[in-house]
Parts: sequence; C-alpha cells; structure tokens
Amino acid sequence: MKTKIFLVHFMILGLAQVSAQFKTTIPLRKDVVHGTLNNGMQYFILHNEWPKERADFYFVQNVGAILEDDNQNGLAHFLEHMAFNGTEHFKGKGIIDMLAKHGVTFGRDINAYTAHDETVYNLSNVPVKNPVLLDSCLYVLHDWSGYLSLKDAEIDAERGVIHEEWRTRRNADLRIGSQLEPVIYNGSKYSKRDVLGNMDLIDNFKYKQLRDYYKKWYLPNHQAIIIVGDIDPLKMEQQVKAIMGSIPKPSNPAERTYESIPDNDVLLYKLAIDKEAQKTSISLNFKKTKPVVQDLAAFENNIAENLALQMMNNRFREYTVNNETALLSAGVSHSSLTRLTSFFTLTVNPKNGRLLEAFQQAYTEYERAIQNGFTKEELDRVKENLRSGYENQLKNKDKIGNENWASQLQGYFLEASPVMSMEDEFEVVKATLSKLDVKQVNKVFRELPTEKNQILTVSGPEKENVKYPSETDYITVIKNVKAEKLAPYTETLNNVALVSDKLTAKSIAKKFDIKGIKEAKGYILENGAKVILYPTTLAQDQILFSAFSPGGSSLLSEKDLPSAQIATVLAKNSGLGDFKVTDLQKQLAGKTVKISPYIAEHYEGFSGSAVQKDFETLLQLTYLYFKKPRFEQQAYKRIIDYYSNALENVNENNNKLFGDTIAMLDSNHSARTFLLSKENLGELNFDTASKIYQERISNASDFTFVFVGNIAQTDLEVINKYIGNLSGNHTHEKFTDHKIGMKAGTAKEKLVREMSVPKASIYVHYENKNVTYSDKNQIMAYVLSQLLNKRYLEKIREAEGGSYGVQTQSSLSKDPTPVFSLRVSFDCNPEKDSKLLQIVYNELDAITKIDANVKDLSDIKEDLIKSNQQNIKSNSYWMSTITGQVQFGDKFVSSDDYVKIIKSISSQDMKKYAGEVLPKANKVEVVMQPKTEQSANK
Repeated sequence: MKTKIFLVHFMILGLAQVSAQFKTTIPLRKDVVHGTLNNGMQYFILHNEWPKERADFYFVQNVGAILEDDNQNGLAHFLEHMAFNGTEHFKGKGIIDMLAKHGVTFGRDINAYTAHDETVYNLSNVPVKNPVLLDSCLYVLHDWSGYLSLKDAEIDAERGVIHEEWRTRRNADLRIGSQLEPVIYNGSKYSKRDVLGNMDLIDNFKYKQLRDYYKKWYLPNHQAIIIVGDIDPLKMEQQVKAIMGSIPKPSNPAERTYESIPDNDVLLYKLAIDKEAQKTSISLNFKKTKPVVQDLAAFENNIAENLALQMMNNRFREYTVNNETALLSAGVSHSSLTRLTSFFTLTVNPKNGRLLEAFQQAYTEYERAIQNGFTKEELDRVKENLRSGYENQLKNKDKIGNENWASQLQGYFLEASPVMSMEDEFEVVKATLSKLDVKQVNKVFRELPTEKNQILTVSGPEKENVKYPSETDYITVIKNVKAEKLAPYTETLNNVALVSDKLTAKSIAKKFDIKGIKEAKGYILENGAKVILYPTTLAQDQILFSAFSPGGSSLLSEKDLPSAQIATVLAKNSGLGDFKVTDLQKQLAGKTVKISPYIAEHYEGFSGSAVQKDFETLLQLTYLYFKKPRFEQQAYKRIIDYYSNALENVNENNNKLFGDTIAMLDSNHSARTFLLSKENLGELNFDTASKIYQERISNASDFTFVFVGNIAQTDLEVINKYIGNLSGNHTHEKFTDHKIGMKAGTAKEKLVREMSVPKASIYVHYENKNVTYSDKNQIMAYVLSQLLNKRYLEKIREAEGGSYGVQTQSSLSKDPTPVFSLRVSFDCNPEKDSKLLQIVYNELDAITKIDANVKDLSDIKEDLIKSNQQNIKSNSYWMSTITGQVQFGDKFVSSDDYVKIIKSISSQDMKKYAGEVLPKANKVEVVMQPKTEQSANK
C-alpha cells in the first residue's frame, strides 16, 4: 500500500523547473532546504552526519568552456584557478590560508573543476563547531560569485601553472581525444573548446579578455550553492540569505544558451593514432538527445537500461573468459556527452593485430542480444544485485558521505536529475523491479541504438608495421552480422552448494587479548589458526576481513619471482571449487561480499568484506581459496595475452621506462627486482604460479584472521566451522629480509627520450636505515613531507610557474627494520628542470637548518588531529590498528595519546628530526628530459 500511495504522489505533481533546460515531476527530498534568492541564485542545504561535525560547501556554476568566445579559449579554466588567488574578502592566498588553520587542505579539501558546461568549486570536510568559520566559507562562495580580484600580477603568475598543467595532462590519451573530438562533436562548438585551451592564447591573452568572460558569465542567476553536512539547515539558510542575498541582481544578464551537436544521417568514422599510445580501442557510438522531462517514467526507464547494460556486460565477460577470442574485453555503456546529448557506446578492446576479428565477435554478441533478448534468469540475477545493493545502502545510510548528496544536488540543479531520500528511492526501485519483466527490458535495450547519429572511432599506436582496417571493413562487418540469424544465448547453471564438504566446528584451543582494545578478543583454533573478533557499531551492517601470514615472496628463489607476481591473479581468474569464475559470479548474485588473496614481499593473505547476511559466504570463499582453488589454463592464457598486448608498444612508453629506472636504482639493481618486459614475459609459468599459490596459501596455523564490524562473539561458531577445518601443521614461518635498498651514497641517472610534448620528469628519493622508530618519529616523518609540500607549492608552482604540482611523500616504517624514506616527484618545463631541481635540494637543506614555519606546522598538526577525529569512527581504522599491533608489533596508542604526541611536536623538533634523517641518507635522482637537437648531438 505504501508503494502505491507513493507512486500516486509522484503522478499528481506538476513540473518543477530547477534547470534552464530540464524539468522534473519527482519532488526533491523533503529535508532539503531549497530556495531562490532575489538575485536568482539557488541554494540547497541538507543535514547529513557523515562525517560527523563536518560540512561540505559547493559552488556550482551553470557556465563553462562552451561559453567562451574564440579569443577566450581556455579562459573559463584559467578563471577557476584565479578563484584561489585573491578575492574581496581574502587577499592573495587568503582562502587557502584561512581554511588551513582549521585542517582544511588545498587540493584534498579545497578544489574545483571546469568542464564544457559547468564550473564547480568545493570546500570539503569543514569543521562545523565554529560559526565564524562557517560564515567565512559562505563569504568564500560569495566572493567566487562575482568578487575575484583578478590582479594583473596574479594573472601573469598563473599563466605558467596553467601551461604546466597542460604539459602534464597532454599525454597520448588526451592527444588521441583531440583527434577524435571534431568527429564526435561533429564540427560543433564543443570540438573547438577543449577546456585547457590554446597555450599560445594562455600565454598572451590580454587581462580584459579574462575579465570580460568573468563579468559576463559569473552571475548569481547561473549559480547555486550546495551545503551538506552536520549543520542546522534552517539556521544555515538564514546566513545564506544574509550573505549570498547581498549580491545584487544582475541587470540585462547574458542569456545562457545551449549548444547542440548536428545530426548525421550516415555513420561518421575517425581513426586516431599516436606514437606513444599503449592500447587499441574501437568505439561504436550512438548519439541520443537527453529527455527534457525527468519524470517517473524516465526514472523507471533508466533502471531498465542499467539492468540491460549489466546483462550485456556480463555476457561479454563470460564470452571472453570462456572462449578463445580476439578480444581483451568488450562492454556497453550509456554516458553523458554534453548537457543536451548522451552516448550509448559499444567499446571493443582487441588483441593486437586482430581489430576486425575482435569487432566482429563483440558486435555479434551485441546483435545476438538485440535479436533474441535476454533471459529471465539473467534478469533475475541483476535485479537481485540491484535490490541487495539498495538494501545495503539503506542499512548504512548513516555512512553516505556529504559529497555523495552534494553531487546528486548538483545534478538536480544542472539537469533536474531526481534526488530522493534513500527510503523513497528504494520504494520506487522495488516497485519498478516488481513490474519489470524481461520483455520490457529487451524492448528498452533495443531502443538504445539509433539508426542515425552513429559514430565509429578507432584509436591506437602509430607504428609502421600496424595496418588498421578501413571504415568500409567495419561497415561490412555490421551489415553481415545484422543479416545473420543468430542463435539465442544459452547457459548452463551450476546448481550445487558453494561448499559441499560436511563441516563441523572444532574446539577452541586458547584465548588471548588485544592490548588496549578491550572488546577485541583473540582465539587460537584447534588447527592453530588465530582469529580476532572486534565487534563495533561504527557501521550498521559492515564486516571487514583481513588475514595474513609471514613469508610472502621473500621465501621464493629469484627464478620463481616472475610467476609469483601472477599467482593470486591466476587463482582469482580461475574460479573456486566446483565453479569456474563466471559461474561463481552467478552463484554470488545478490550477495554483498568481497575477498581477494595476495602474495606480497613479506606476507601473504586476504582482504575482504561482507554484510551480516553474507558473512557465511565470505567464510566459504575463504575456505575454498585455501582448500579448493582452481588454476585454469584459459585464465593463464588471458593473463599472458593481456601482458603481451600491454607490452607491444612499451618502447614508446616513457612513463614505464622512467618507473623501471627508478625501481632499479631504488633497489640497487637487485636480482629480486623483476620488471616485466616483452623479453622476459616467457619467464612466467603456469605450473610455477599454481605451485607458489598452493604453497603460500595453505597452512592455516601460520595465519591470523581478523574480523571487525557488525560481528558478535557468537559468530565464532560459524567462523570455526570454516576456518577451523582448514589444514594446519602447527608450524610457523618467518619472512627473509633480503636487505634490498639503494646503494650507499648517491645514484643518478638521466634519460633522454623522444616526446610528442616536451616535458621533464624529476624524481628524488632519500632513504635512511640508520634511524630510530617511535610513534613521534613516525608522525614527524609524515609532517616533514607536508612542510615540504607547502614550500614547493610556493616556490616551484606559484613563484616559478614551473610545475602543476610537486608530490612529496615521506614515511618511517619498522618492518623488517626501521627505514626513513622521502620521495619528491614532479613534471615540469624542461627549460627550468635544473633550476627547479636545485630548489628541491635547497629546501631539503633549509629544513635541516631552519626552524619549521610555525604557521605551516600548526596547520599540518590541525589537519592530523582533524583527520584522526574522523578516522577513529571507521571500521577500517580499527582494522588497521589491530593488524598493525599483531602483524608488526605496533603498540596501541589511544586517540588522546595520539593527539598529545601531535601537539608536542615543535618547530625545533622538526628541524632536529630533519637533521637526523636527511643529511646522511642515501639518495637516488632520476631526471627524464625530451630529446632535442643539442642532446642528440652530444
């Protein structure tokens, strides 16, 4: 009865026009406070408690790169950058500095993006207890609306940053995209606006060109603010009205127009190639106009489409897994192309040299579904997956993050996409699933392709020995397959139990405690396996699982290391017990359970998760991974095919060469450092990989199994039923420390490579094994990288405009022995690489001699404390804490003690610590530069 009343409620509502182009009949969830200010700006405010005591602020603009004039190409994106370089209330870097004091970090929490049709800014994870801070965030949004400083000097300083972002992003995939866009967008304005823009224009535009775009389009009637978090929406609404309502209503605002893509009666075709491309792809696209009205019928149609796409993709996976094919993979998708247009796409990833054959195979399976439809059994499985997914979301709705709801509200503002409460949406989904039959879903699937507006694109590497099929070849395949009467899809279902062994729970040999965590209990089973249970109420229905055993690949000979890399991959792709991998997927339909085995250098084990109702299934899968793993030759061949294809053009892959060089220097060319290549692919062996898995994942006596979350001590019985019946010989291994690390002193290498877009890549690594481990030192090691990040942001990105961003990472680990490690890496203008590298070393030297900047240190400490407050409310934190204690011997540090350690760290402490770990560290430096006439003549 509730469902019927709910659906009638939808049907009698009138149209709500929240977007300039789209409308909806589905009401906005009732707890969203929504309104429109006198100046035309809309606001959406929602109370949400994940994370606790945090709020997200989004500033959404219904304008983007598509509205640029020809002399403004790239300026919408440039303007986005300028929003962080001075406003009416926040001079210079005032926005970033103000928020950093409260642990809100630039990049992670403060960010923005520009697209063709919108520009979106966000301030995330803002603490809510300080009303002044919340008002300050509103003033940031206020200033973004129309009060950017746009000073000449700041504009000029940002030109270099934009250019370096272009240089970093201008990889083979983006260059191929640039070749395809004129055809995909069929000569429309979209094909002339690539968001990043023209670099000559970026380097030379007049200030007025940027300000003209800003004044014309950054207007409140094109804008919405979205605030989601642990706040009082009504109180926040009053502040929004006071602060955002003070922005004047624009007089004679420019009309926001929408670009369409011209229709094409005949298929459009484009081949795009690039010397550095690493994969080949074929896409058959069907261009469609989005529905203007987002009503209940459209919502139900979307559900039917999604079910159909899932069934088709399941078929593709089954076809490629269980047959010898020319395909690496294939799939269908329905995605947004522009504000008014969507794409239904068949994507084919062929094996090298087999494009036409792969396309024919994929198109045949697609056409088989078009001609004959899907089966009731297939539909039942995907329905059950969707239903159980919603059930789990509903149970854990208190863990749905602010950004999820903010994203949905953004879609509501821009395209009138419905936003319902979890409860209401699930009612609609259940009602839709109950009445959707296979005939209706087949009809929806057949309506996805269009007779007109078809676009076929092919992309791949540019090589002399590679000949690509012609447009006519593909059209002939399509015509021939369509003309063929294809047999319906058939399947044989394996209707046996997941575990057929007769198992009984074994006795508990011993109990033990986990220091510092009173509720966590440990048990040693009869077979020697250790089990730790930690019941929590941090999520309504979540159980996290981890298992580990010492040994890993450290116990293997050098000749077996290549096969060890694929041992667990082979097992995961072969199935379990009586089920090949595709049958196992069907068997698990409707279940929320994940498990993945691993073999790392020092440990082997598992990671996984489940909801309470599927907990036994998690245990059954664990049991089978120990007792009845499968190793299929077909799965092995697929792995080899994948690597073989990935390595085909590897000599043109500068990033792989750069990474491989780093790996060899970091390990001092250790014989145990295996880097896969075309030449050594033959060193992988099916029998060896199978044997390694069975040896490493076998002795339960040497494993510790940890369960955290919605679990009780009474669940020990079912755990014991499966874990207790694993084989255990009561022996224990230790991993071998091969003492791999960089050579003493300094190791340098310079690479000079052909590049389509010249750029330099820099990597610096400091490693010191003569260090002392302590909780405070571990925190200071992290803080060191954050202090350097701030210095490099200021010196390299902002002052020099030399790089889009410098990544600095540092850590102190103790397993197997204490090691301090610090890495600095970035791409940059090759004309500045020597200068920027010297800045890296200057700052590394300065941090050992000068007390850390008090403000920078305070901001970093505040961020650590803020993050810890959130982390302790998640099951993953406690899983990490328990495994760290048991696996690595970490001592338990309470949250209060952790905060005390953080607060105790002074600027002098940081200088002293940097002086202990950096000057005597070993060092690796790798620089990759573009080949030039000068370098070629050397």
